[in-house]
Amino acid sequence: MSDPFENVDAASPQMIDIIAAGLETRAADEDMLPVIDEYLGLLNLPEGGCIVDIGSGTGGITRRIADRFPAASVMGLEPSAALTQKAIDLAGDRPNLTFSVGDGAALDLEDAVADVAILHTVLSHVSNPEPLIAEAVRILRPGGTLVICDADFSKAMMGIVPGDPLGSCCEAFVAGSVTDPWLAGKLKPLVGKAGVSVSHFSVRNRVVTSGMGALALVRMSGARLVADGVIGQPLADALEAEYLRRAEAGTLYSFLPFVTLLATKPSA
Repeated sequence: MSDPFENVDAASPQMIDIIAAGLETRAADEDMLPVIDEYLGLLNLPEGGCIVDIGSGTGGITRRIADRFPAASVMGLEPSAALTQKAIDLAGDRPNLTFSVGDGAALDLEDAVADVAILHTVLSHVSNPEPLIAEAVRILRPGGTLVICDADFSKAMMGIVPGDPLGSCCEAFVAGSVTDPWLAGKLKPLVGKAGVSVSHFSVRNRVVTSGMGALALVRMSGARLVADGVIGQPLADALEAEYLRRAEAGTLYSFLPFVTLLATKPSA
């Protein structure tokens, strides 16, 4: 199964809606915010600086960045026209924030225009991350900061006993919706090839034990398995109902580590 995040616009309308809802839920989820706020807190942005969020999706995280740095110019670039339109619709009255369609491997930006370039949960969904990293470095000014934050999907889990059906959902999500589950462990060598120096590397676990933060995982895997004829819709509905039951009963457990890397472009 191909990763739907590689070409969102080619997915079904149902899958696009699931992806969009999942991105918005995750961006606002209390279990995800510490991951985002960690790297935002490490940024040293000059007054009136420029931040480019590459692969901005529906803009949930980009909006948080714009609110955190109101004096900065914040640009969200996303290859999916459908997600970009949703981002524009949700942008609100933020004069420092813009969204447009853009290919992370071939950005329509001049060299050295950004102080910060961010790739948030992007690289694990592409078959070749090197061109995206190279483009992010290209648009950075000398001394600028590259931020990469991605999940270590190789360690994702949701089961609480052997044979747990929600554990199988998690496995199906990784198998069908992640291009490289092992990407997190490859980040340091990848950015080294791009000629930048790593200044920060950390891992923070995202553990969801309540709420809807991991529901998109169940919905996406269920929808794909139904579309592929592996299971019927009643079972997909039952899996979602089981997630909701556990969330209410306090027995939900979803585990996913996130790796954050900051690197500096050499000064001219």
